[in-house]
Amino acid sequence: MNQLRRDPITGIWTIMLQNGKEMVTFKPDGHRRLRRARPGETCEFCAGHEGETAPEVFAVRPNHSPRNEPGWNVRVVPERVPVLQIHGETNNRGLGIYDMLDGIGAHELVIETAAHGKILAELAENEIADVLTAYRERVLDLKRDARFRYILVYKNVGEGRRGPSLRHSLSHVIATPITPLRVREELTNAQQYFLLKERCIFCDMIRQELEATQRLVAENENFIALCPFASRAPFEIWLLPKRHETFYEWNNELPSLAKLLKLVLLKVRQALGDPNHLMIIHSGPNLLAGRQRGYWKTVERDFHWHLEITPRLRGMADFDIVAGFQVNWIPPERAAEILRQCTI
Repeated sequence: MNQLRRDPITGIWTIMLQNGKEMVTFKPDGHRRLRRARPGETCEFCAGHEGETAPEVFAVRPNHSPRNEPGWNVRVVPERVPVLQIHGETNNRGLGIYDMLDGIGAHELVIETAAHGKILAELAENEIADVLTAYRERVLDLKRDARFRYILVYKNVGEGRRGPSLRHSLSHVIATPITPLRVREELTNAQQYFLLKERCIFCDMIRQELEATQRLVAENENFIALCPFASRAPFEIWLLPKRHETFYEWNNELPSLAKLLKLVLLKVRQALGDPNHLMIIHSGPNLLAGRQRGYWKTVERDFHWHLEITPRLRGMADFDIVAGFQVNWIPPERAAEILRQCTI
């Protein structure tokens, strides 16, 4: 019988199909497959094209090469057409019963490699660690601005941009004057769980998953990768630090995270055939902004940062949209089993 499973972190329900059609191969359809670079193709994010982007705000340059010149491993630049603007005030105001803010924030691109067409899973572990370091440094810097309540780090693989730049490996860092809905749901539910039990719900989940192992994908000394109990989509994977830690930017084990992240991405690639996917870091909010408003007083004890990977596969039903339920046609236990069997 199909199941309704409630996500203990967000409170969102998912319909888990127990007899969903499991394809012989899990390759996504033509609109959900990563489009690879053509031979000789370049774009504005390649080495030697630094003048075609906005001036960099951060870069990993092993040999201390000059800014906005070749010689970098990772480069962060402002998005030329940002969704939010850095200059100005939020101008919080009402329009009758409606609330409005000006679009103040920041929108930056993390150029993960100088090599065009090379995806994150193909980078060496130390190169992935450089990308994770760039995330950390930009979050730390943007959190110095009390206008920004939340810093969102995400990667949309295979969708969004058009043309050659689609095939250059990028991530986004966006600072917002509000807390995104899904993150707020996690923060609120984690806080309520802590007030009831005086424990972190994420830490309890990690302990249970390590004991049960059904939904465990992989682990190392510092991190765990698992398919969540109420996965919203087939092959959704979370990576979490094993010890309690609220803020991604406080982590000092990024090489260890890079190692596990590469392993998981390669497993996804082997099992699903280079699917388009979404990768998001859910970290704690900006305490500088929160303390001004009296928010998140227990967040350092109740919230636990994590990285989410969601492959974009076919199989979504109209019911998802009409009823607001998530429908998952591959239960997390089966997804984790398939991924564990992938030999990297």
